[in-house]
Amino acid sequence: MSPPDHSQPPPLGAWFLGPRAENAELWRELLDRIFQDYVHWRRNYFPEDPIVVSRADRRSEPHERWVDDLVAELDGKLGKLKEHFPFHSPRYNAHMLSEQTLPSVLGYFAGMLYNPNNVTEEAAPITVHVELEVGRTVAAMLGYERQRAWAHLCSGGTIATLEALWVARTVQFTPFAVRQYCIDKHTHFTITTANGDSCDIRDLADDELLFLPPQTSISMLHQLQDQRRQRDPSDARLLCSQIEEYLQESEWSVRYRGLPSVLARLQPPRRPRILASDASHYSIEKAANLLGYGEDAVVRVRSNAQFQLDTDHLRERLWALAPHDYVAAVVGIVGTTEEGAVDPIHKIVQIREDYQKQKNRSFWLHIDAAWGGYLRTIFLAEDAKDAKDAKDASPRFISPDEWRDDSDPPPASDTPITADPLSQSILERLHDPVRAMSRGDSTTIDPHKLGYVPYPAGMVAFPDKAVKHLLAQRAPYIDDQHSDTKIPPEERETPQERETVGPHIIEGSKPGAAALACWLAHRTIPLHRNGHGYILQMTLRQASELHDRIERHGTEFQPIHDKVTQPGKTCLDPFVFIPLCEPDTNIVCFVARPMLWRDSRLIPRDLSLKWINEFNKRIWRATSIDLDANRGHERQSSAQPFFVSRTELEEPRDGGSKPLPIRPVLDRLSLNEAEYKEHGLFVLRSVVMNPWHERAEDCGMNYLEAFVEHLHRAAADALGPVLEEAGAEDRRQWGP
Repeated sequence: MSPPDHSQPPPLGAWFLGPRAENAELWRELLDRIFQDYVHWRRNYFPEDPIVVSRADRRSEPHERWVDDLVAELDGKLGKLKEHFPFHSPRYNAHMLSEQTLPSVLGYFAGMLYNPNNVTEEAAPITVHVELEVGRTVAAMLGYERQRAWAHLCSGGTIATLEALWVARTVQFTPFAVRQYCIDKHTHFTITTANGDSCDIRDLADDELLFLPPQTSISMLHQLQDQRRQRDPSDARLLCSQIEEYLQESEWSVRYRGLPSVLARLQPPRRPRILASDASHYSIEKAANLLGYGEDAVVRVRSNAQFQLDTDHLRERLWALAPHDYVAAVVGIVGTTEEGAVDPIHKIVQIREDYQKQKNRSFWLHIDAAWGGYLRTIFLAEDAKDAKDAKDASPRFISPDEWRDDSDPPPASDTPITADPLSQSILERLHDPVRAMSRGDSTTIDPHKLGYVPYPAGMVAFPDKAVKHLLAQRAPYIDDQHSDTKIPPEERETPQERETVGPHIIEGSKPGAAALACWLAHRTIPLHRNGHGYILQMTLRQASELHDRIERHGTEFQPIHDKVTQPGKTCLDPFVFIPLCEPDTNIVCFVARPMLWRDSRLIPRDLSLKWINEFNKRIWRATSIDLDANRGHERQSSAQPFFVSRTELEEPRDGGSKPLPIRPVLDRLSLNEAEYKEHGLFVLRSVVMNPWHERAEDCGMNYLEAFVEHLHRAAADALGPVLEEAGAEDRRQWGP
């Protein structure tokens, strides 16, 4: 592949079908090219084989009648699909859905025709290799060492999170089995503890083993095998196999003995704790449930007014850990599902370093970047390298000076990031957290979200591929190789061993088409700021613009709020839109708040939160398709001009709040905590990931401006009836 031409902007117009299907001819040509090539492959596989579907068969009445039925059924569903939400349009700013890139669709279509099952090379001789290449590419984008990392595709973020914590659980108890082996075999084995001391593992207490640095525990099996092999080199393969079998069958083996049995052996017995922010995804609780920790093992860490994890509270939680507790993992989020918030990953990393030095304790750091992981591409430069060197090179993480307006020009091979005033603050806030993502022990990232590829395409990544050797399952029907932990170091990572997926993961069968979709997308729209990052830069600017327009709504629409002076006319009831916080990514959350005029200024109307929520629900219904309310009715998405989603903040069962410092939000809305605890808060939510807003504005259509105007009209229509119903309820309750 020739080096890209940086004299021109990236060809965004070629990467997608376009909101009006402008690239339809190109797509048709390439999709037909794939199908014709597939047909050619079939026809040329042993061409002397007989034709079993004859012309007479194809002209027969049953054949033609069946085809007619098929076409009728297909046409019926094609007609119903027109009720689908228009994810492709800049008018859609609701959920985490948007356009799909051309290469990802082509890759998926090509892979789908061949229908490989990526559980094993025998069922997917091409796409297993493709999947692992995708894994290495994404791992390098995340800041991991490309050739050392281990990453693979899965169905989505929930399975990816489950697998990450599954691996963390296995890694955490490996040292106990190694200690027992060394005691039984009278073997001296030196390891490094969390505070940097070197100790014989046989001398360490349970507490010290539980809090070892993850990397120490991950590498322990190979190091023990290597040490034993050096002392007894006569039959290295047999020795490696014996050590692995001992550890797998140990009384400390979680995979064989189960978590309750292992926890009962600890002195004193302990219970696991997973620390995550109040804004974390429900998949954390689901994983805790499935792994046997129990959902109450998830300890909520307070979030701040930006819905980011409060690192002071995390530090407090860690330092005050009960004697009978241990840390199974700490979760940092790069893009919360509801608000798009980014936790200060760099500060969490610093807390871990302090924890190691001061308490001789470490922990597994899992980064949930299902939503925001690809934002790292904004900060990755493509240095001047030839194509051969570039594929193995680690991308360079650029400094803020390279994209500030007052900076020196960047290298000639780079296009500078546009540091416009609206998105500058987002870029500055993102820089340190996303840079620190490389320090995580596992990362969840979803190509089917901000990667713009078809479902299903989640991914889990680990910086050290040694983790897979702790998980290997023997499956003779798909893999005739033993785990490569049984292989001496000089024989490890042969192609046969390296290209195995199924024995090391939670899922079994999975589509090779997803791997080919990701591979072709990342190959042709590279994961750096001149490629994929270019798309995401624009979405950040668009989200910043939407936030700015919503925040200025009360000023821009003030003439509409003014009292009408003509006789017989009634004044419009004023309202404003109030953002919950500045966006960290491209999700904007806001609440419509009824107001009053007082001394020529707007003040909050004294209205119950119950009715403020109802006001916002009616705006949402007018700016979306409420499937339950409209089921069986004629209202369709094709008649809906704009879309918004919603979420609800509410008091959780454990008595905290989501997030605990909800007060700044309530203060901005002039609401009290008592009502919040009773009613929760209904929030309008816009996910701005469509790539076409700026192009459309150049063509004379500002979709974001029109979107806010539509929201305003929907709110104006909803407020009057809400106030009437609220007043009627008051009259019924208190009398005239």
